[in-house]
Amino acid sequence: MKYFVLFLSILLFNCQHKSTSDNVINTYNAKVNSYDKIEYHIRRIDTFSQDNTWNKTGQVLIEKNKKDTLFGMSFFTNSYTHSNNYLYDNYNGFEISIKNNTYEIIYSKGFLGSPGGQLVSDIFFGLDNIYKTVEIVETKNKFQLEYTFENDTVYDIRNIKKTIDIDKTTFLPIKIVKTFERGGERAAEIFQFDSVLVNDKVKNSIENQKKKLQAIRLIKEEAPIITSLIGTEFNTESLPNLWDDKPVEISNNFPLLISFWEFWCSPCINSLPKLKLLQNTYKSKITVIGVSTQSPEKAKHILLSKNIEYINLKGSETLLEKYQINSFPTYFLVDKNGIIIKKYSNFSEDIEKDIKTL
Repeated sequence: MKYFVLFLSILLFNCQHKSTSDNVINTYNAKVNSYDKIEYHIRRIDTFSQDNTWNKTGQVLIEKNKKDTLFGMSFFTNSYTHSNNYLYDNYNGFEISIKNNTYEIIYSKGFLGSPGGQLVSDIFFGLDNIYKTVEIVETKNKFQLEYTFENDTVYDIRNIKKTIDIDKTTFLPIKIVKTFERGGERAAEIFQFDSVLVNDKVKNSIENQKKKLQAIRLIKEEAPIITSLIGTEFNTESLPNLWDDKPVEISNNFPLLISFWEFWCSPCINSLPKLKLLQNTYKSKITVIGVSTQSPEKAKHILLSKNIEYINLKGSETLLEKYQINSFPTYFLVDKNGIIIKKYSNFSEDIEKDIKTL
């Protein structure tokens, strides 16, 4: 009988524990859904390895906007680390130089990746609703939600964990710590929040920040002159093999599809199996070669995890500059005479169609 009572006690505790987690999550989400304006100070620390850490601080203003189908908000960030301000509103981004009293208009869907955009946290739009497990630890002043997530096999991100500290009185976030493993190394993202204001307590506004632009000078960036590489010869010296550093003569592998990629580029990683399939399917017509410049060991880890066997070489900054590689991935299709006939800025079905015409 006493074992039955003990079993019921454990079962009751677990049910209460789960209910508490659900209650905290539901209460938090209800709170943040009622916020239209948020302002906060933040410190963001990104650790990629023992020798590579970014530490950014700043102040952020968010105004939610359901009509904005890109980000769902307008935002203004004062980046203390970069001495610049960043403003996004109505699909336009503005990078404001405090030192030079100037600003530039940035037309980019990747504005959240700017130094200012990286200080904007989605924690004020709700908690994660897709996860593996969640547990709660309650202390005198805060709730701590401890999440685990399934491995991301597409981008080779594993052992993903996240802890979120929430103030028990205000239900505002205090700190977020996310850890994961990528490329065989542990990495971490830490967000620390301070002086969080919401709704009527926020005196700043996006409209006021836009008005300030009238008093400073707009820099109109001239479009760079880019010479097309189509029709030119892919002529480069031999490059070292990623695995053994032995020189590889690229000209011995024409015709070829050459892929410029990096270990940190998610679209690059996503395309690796597709490139492998192209090599296996059209091995009698073409050679696929990958070229990466940064962190050979991390690149090797990713290639091994994806079972990639086609040729991979070590690139250089000089090579990237020579072939105007300013985004990743970038692909070139080179014919049997070594002439570049196509350039692609992302993986698409067009690559296979063009290979068939060789």
